[in-house]
Amino acid sequence: MKIILIVIAFLPLCSCNTMIGIGRDTKQGFIWTKNKIQGAGQSSSDDYSGAPVY
Repeated sequence: MKIILIVIAFLPLCSCNTMIGIGRDTKQGFIWTKNKIQGAGQSSSDDYSGAPVY
């Protein structure tokens, strides 16, 4: 029963744009963390405008 409730709770997150957003946020978080650890002041050159790219 718990698994069914978990699946129902996460069902709205299966949208393509949501998954793309989660991927972008994860990537940006990784880049930010890497730059903080290495002491770099600028983010990487592959910044994007935030528009959906499929």
